[in-house]
Amino acid sequence: MAIRMPVLRTIRQALGLHPPSRTAVPSGSVSASQPAAPCKICGAPSPVLGAVDFGKNCEELRGYHLPLTGRLIPYRRCQSCGFLFTDYFDGWSDAEFEEHIYNASYQQVDPDYASVRPSGNARMIADLFGSDKEAISVLDVGGGNGQLVANLRGLGFPSGATYEPFNPEHNVLPERKFNLITCFETLEHTPDPVGLVRMMSERLEDEGMVLFSTLVLPANFSALGLSWWYVGPRNGHISIHSAQSLRHLWSAHGFSLLSHNANLHCAFRKVPDFAKRVIPAA
Repeated sequence: MAIRMPVLRTIRQALGLHPPSRTAVPSGSVSASQPAAPCKICGAPSPVLGAVDFGKNCEELRGYHLPLTGRLIPYRRCQSCGFLFTDYFDGWSDAEFEEHIYNASYQQVDPDYASVRPSGNARMIADLFGSDKEAISVLDVGGGNGQLVANLRGLGFPSGATYEPFNPEHNVLPERKFNLITCFETLEHTPDPVGLVRMMSERLEDEGMVLFSTLVLPANFSALGLSWWYVGPRNGHISIHSAQSLRHLWSAHGFSLLSHNANLHCAFRKVPDFAKRVIPAA
């Protein structure tokens, strides 16, 4: 699960700068007879929208194309909330994810995850909440190599922990609760979005906040379809939200959701004191 795509990167798909993917195919080329599956977020029918080759990755936006694998990954889209997902990986074990996605070649399709992204995210957190750092306990979910928490310690945040299922140094979920949970570029990687949010809700103090990033579907997604750059099974992007599905996911667990832009969001039951000056009308 490591952290993906810089939080403050310009949302470039809105500019139309990406080339059409050579790996997207229409749903009829996958299986015209596949029945609609229930949406993982709201339960509504979700027919197959189409499929892409397993090698399709987010770095195609910057011109990096992998050879075609011949393995087609079908994506479904909910007819009600718009959630875009594939159930192809639902039965995979952790070992399979590690072998085929989060392996030694992963950094080729996500070169920023190891240091660029955690460094930038740590600076953002310090800019937002640094004046209250002594009162903040951070759990970074999907935190990869632990660099975000390490960087926060270097910036004077005394309390932090990393949870990353695919890193043996950080694969044990702490039992205690935290008042700030970060989850950068991780929601799109989980085959169980409801389970992930439930876990975070159980680790969050009542007066706490989840600060997370995941890029929601653009307004012109119907025109882009699965050629959109963020649809990347080789990156592990298997659960991609619309603005509506993201609200539904968090509200079902009793959270209010505030989206600062198409990529950066926060969820809370009651706004903690350290966040009241940065959340409007808190």
